Amino acid sequence: MHCIYLDAHWLDPKFHDTKLSKIKKPDELESILEHPSTPIDTNLLDHIRGSLIGLALGDALGAHVEFRPHQYLLEHRVTDLQAGGTWGLRKGQVFIKISLNKLYIVFK
Repeated sequence: MHCIYLDAHWLDPKFHDTKLSKIKKPDELESILEHPSTPIDTNLLDHIRGSLIGLALGDALGAHVEFRPHQYLLEHRVTDLQAGGTWGLRKGQVFIKISLNKLYIVFK
């Protein structure tokens, strides 16, 4: 496995104060966002987009069996989008805090 060091200071947490006691939330960072100083690696961006799509799809596929015991999963294999489950979701509904709106922003 390769480890690549990225000079990605933009990944460093941002704080409200100099004591580093309260970290800023994502919606609080929008006002200080800047355009990248170097060209964006489109291959890396494609990987990020694919990861987000996979995250949303996996969440929607597995939502109806979340927190079920292993034996239940063996007896009720996930082969399609289904409704119900622990959270009573609609068929294909994404449960995690990823919404289509947020994915749209990434793909603009």
